Amino acid sequence: MDPKYLDIFLKEAEEHLSMLQKGLLVLEKEPENVDLIHGLLRNAHTLKGSARMMGLDSISAVAHRMEDLLKEVEEGERSVDSSVVDLLLRGTDAVTHLTRGLAAGEYPEIDVDEVFASSRAGGISLQDIPRQEGLAEADTVRARVKTLDSLVNLVGEMIINRTRFDEKLARLRALCRSNNETLPTAALAEFTRDLEMDVLYHSYLLQELHGEAMALRMLPLRTVTDVLERLVRDQAKAQGKEILFEIVGDDIELDRVMLDILKPVFIHVISNAVDHGIETPDERIASGKRPQGTVRLTARHEGNRVRIDIFDDGRGINLHRVRQVAIRKGVLAKEEADQLGDEEALDLILRPGFSTSELVTDVSGRGMGMDVARRNIDSVKGTLSLTSEPGCQTLVTLHLPLTLSVLDALVVSSGDERYAIPLNHVQETIRVRDEDIDTVGTKEVVTVRGKTVPLVSLATLLGLGERKTLLSAGRLPVVVLKQRDQLLACSIDETWGSSEVVVKSLGKQLRVVECVSGATILGDGNPALILNVSDLFARAEGAAATSFRREFEERAAEQHRGSILVVDDSITTRTMERSILVANGYSVEVAVSGEDALGKVGGTTFDLVVTDIEMPGIDGFELTKRLRMMNAYAQVPVIVVSSRSRDEDKRRALEAGAQAYIVKGTFDQGVLLDTVEALIG
Repeated sequence: MDPKYLDIFLKEAEEHLSMLQKGLLVLEKEPENVDLIHGLLRNAHTLKGSARMMGLDSISAVAHRMEDLLKEVEEGERSVDSSVVDLLLRGTDAVTHLTRGLAAGEYPEIDVDEVFASSRAGGISLQDIPRQEGLAEADTVRARVKTLDSLVNLVGEMIINRTRFDEKLARLRALCRSNNETLPTAALAEFTRDLEMDVLYHSYLLQELHGEAMALRMLPLRTVTDVLERLVRDQAKAQGKEILFEIVGDDIELDRVMLDILKPVFIHVISNAVDHGIETPDERIASGKRPQGTVRLTARHEGNRVRIDIFDDGRGINLHRVRQVAIRKGVLAKEEADQLGDEEALDLILRPGFSTSELVTDVSGRGMGMDVARRNIDSVKGTLSLTSEPGCQTLVTLHLPLTLSVLDALVVSSGDERYAIPLNHVQETIRVRDEDIDTVGTKEVVTVRGKTVPLVSLATLLGLGERKTLLSAGRLPVVVLKQRDQLLACSIDETWGSSEVVVKSLGKQLRVVECVSGATILGDGNPALILNVSDLFARAEGAAATSFRREFEERAAEQHRGSILVVDDSITTRTMERSILVANGYSVEVAVSGEDALGKVGGTTFDLVVTDIEMPGIDGFELTKRLRMMNAYAQVPVIVVSSRSRDEDKRRALEAGAQAYIVKGTFDQGVLLDTVEALIG
């Protein structure tokens, strides 16, 4: 069998099977639709002929049986009822099973008589037909999508390059502002204008190209919703229920990767609605409802995002039972459960590990696996929420971005690394003071717009180990993260602003890394990991108690370690010594000569003096002697830091009253700090 012709046949068969399955579901509702019957008959006939040309006898035989059934319907020998539609749908299932085997290089066999045996309830079952995890696409389409992925990646590189353009332009503007008097400003101004135009034009082209590329990558929602109508029909029939299934807005397009994630979520949520939400006709009538229940999937645009509602008018969720199970499982104390609002009670169902078989029985099965559904939606930067009116309805709402290849992010640093946090999960950035931190139990918290929010370290959540927090001007930099109605305050070292980043995959080996959803290249060429905010919230629940208040106290103590006067005529030496001492919590003042030093000690009592020897006017020896003659400085320690290394100079310094002598030629900041700490702490 020529592979080239097999590929063509499989693509044609996929189209005919899709039209047959959709048409049969419509025919069950419109049994007198003659045009539809004619169309289905043509699909079956063409499929039979093409399979016969390829020598695929099993497929040809199944299609032939379907054609015969449809002819009987067309000629009035059979009426259209659920049993006839069942038989025909079994035929489409069987052909799907066979074509998928062929696509995988296999040649499965099938018993045609068994497929169409009317006594077999259910025909080819879901277990008989292997489920396809991803979107049902032919190999040629997969190859095309791979090409599109490369195109999108190329556009991503252009976005990175555009960001570099912006940074260079910003640096050039700063250069013009700071050097107006020495640089040819007219030429620079002209160059800046030209570069601005280049960047604007480049951005325009990039936007156009990106839009075209993303349009090719997008697929309609019906790509994954087509299977749902059959799912609802089969499950409803098996359970003796009457269900009207509606889909609104299935022409809305989403990123194909998003659709791969959505398909199992849809199947799970809608299966729950059919199995556990919608009542039997007798139960509905007894509750004052019409016998037929409704399950509806609605999709619509909301700004640059998509909202998807999955609604059913079934029995809803028993919130009282949710609270009881929470108490029995030790999730909540009775007092906490009594105070729990309805929204918070529903949110319990979405927690990992909360759902049990007992809960599934008592609470309409909504809890089973909903935590996995929410996690899947979180992984594509979306949100999942649940509302219910007991006895009346349940609504699952998804909010999703249109695409996953580019996102707006806040770039922050912790330690030596930078991280990108999706902006839709950022509430705000704040700087926290010591007095802003409170303690609830063993955990530290801050108040953000009247709400008490847990305070944690981003470094701790990421497993970077314990490290000193960088306090900026006595304040703690914090980014407040949001997930649905929850907030989390994460301490960081610095914020680097927000920007549009291109999402890069971490590869197969690192596909599932906790707290990380991808990577990007920043405008300066450095990499940054994109954080998974859902994982950060999960880790924060079990995070160890923080000690930010202690760090504030330690920093305050360091800032009062002592005051030091540094005396040296060399600006390099003065600056270096001052920087070392200030960085370690000391208050430092400098003097450029012995005379300058004597003037400063007259109005202030320093805890220690560090002085050079060789200075114009009063040298270090003389300065030390004069200090010792002053009552306020008779006991104040003096450290001599000099380039002189002779023993005679060291002896003279000690005789003058110095407590320590350090040679500049072998200067080590550790020696200076150890000496200072030994003298004044």
